Amino acid sequence: MSTQSPPLPQRHRRFPVVPVVALVTTVLMHSVQLLVMQIRGSHNGMTLTEVMMQWDSRWMTLISRHGYSGFAVGDAGTPGGDPIEWQSVAFFPGYPWLVRALAAPVRALTGAEITVAAAAVVSVASSVVMVWGLGRLAVDHLWPRGRGGDPGVPASPVTAAVLTLAVGVLALGAPMSVVYVMPYSESLYMALAVWAVVMLLRRRYLTAGVLVLFAGLTRITAVVLVLTLAVAAAVELWRWWRTRQDAGRVLRACAAPVIGVLGIAGYILWANGRTAEIGGYFEAQERGWHSGFDLGQATWNWITSTSLDLTTTVGAGGTTDGTMPGYAISTWSMILVAVLCVASLWPLVTGRMPWQLWLPAVAVAGMTLGSDGIMHSRPRLLLLPVLFLLLPLVVRALARLRTWLVDRPWLAGIPVVVGIAWCVVGFWVSAEMLVDFAYAI
Repeated sequence: MSTQSPPLPQRHRRFPVVPVVALVTTVLMHSVQLLVMQIRGSHNGMTLTEVMMQWDSRWMTLISRHGYSGFAVGDAGTPGGDPIEWQSVAFFPGYPWLVRALAAPVRALTGAEITVAAAAVVSVASSVVMVWGLGRLAVDHLWPRGRGGDPGVPASPVTAAVLTLAVGVLALGAPMSVVYVMPYSESLYMALAVWAVVMLLRRRYLTAGVLVLFAGLTRITAVVLVLTLAVAAAVELWRWWRTRQDAGRVLRACAAPVIGVLGIAGYILWANGRTAEIGGYFEAQERGWHSGFDLGQATWNWITSTSLDLTTTVGAGGTTDGTMPGYAISTWSMILVAVLCVASLWPLVTGRMPWQLWLPAVAVAGMTLGSDGIMHSRPRLLLLPVLFLLLPLVVRALARLRTWLVDRPWLAGIPVVVGIAWCVVGFWVSAEMLVDFAYAI
């Protein structure tokens, strides 16, 4: 599979198809998502703001306003409680810093509400950039080109628009995709991760390294992107060893993981200083969030002891147990992602999936499933593996469908039905976990 996209003909450059379709798709998908959240929340006596400002949303906006100290959550941060930093350092600074920078010019005049508004802007803008990057992956690197995969024939503007719409629906209609529009770091991290993969496939290693640096300031799972950069450097070294050509590219590839690791390493060193009294950043993670790597023991115990029943349990007195669907959703997400990782080996070895897309996806899945912590946050933590591993399959399915449409035009309705069904399931899961489920997601 070619790792570099050929230049587009001049007539295809006149209109920026992919970013425009990404913008329209994101606005439409987020609007529908918010409408669903508002309707579902109103049935439970919750406003849309109350639905969207739960759990990590509160932490992100508080850190944006006050930094890592100077506020309280529960007993933490109060005179008689633990220092708030022992919990707040679990949240990497990239997202709250960006929100703080956007809100700074007007926050003094309008109060705390501007932080929430700025967070919404950051999340939506990051979602647009994410879908834009996914569109570029689909159009430039995953779509079969011409007869026999001829790399000289680029996708047409119509094809580019359809692909960008499809991958936008895949990303923003996924189960728990509501976090992309909430004050969560998922949308920013995913935008950086997607474009880092785009730059890797284009072999623009220094740009990929800088993107990973910022991803490392956003989420700890960026360590898998650093790993991917290191593997890319090893591949370039092997090519150079065999050909002795393009030493400059090898140097750039080797510099990329060094640049990329600076974000994670810098923040953890700073956090270690703030939490030295209890053993540093990782001890704070374990103490405050029970999050530590245990080779999957906690995940296995959860899966083997939790019901897979997605229905709400009604007791003898007519009371309902709304936690059961949330527990089942969390369990199913772990099982299905594990199956997806195994199934992805076939498209990887047959060349239908670039290793630059496969490696970070499987590594994030392994990192998540191999750790302890809040099990009902797994559906959102596994969004990256779901997106990266399904992306080539969706593009391949659309490519095959195109050839069938010549004789069977009625098949054009299939992707529409599948897309609607995907969004229905995804929005239902988002509403179930945010509105009805009682615990953190």
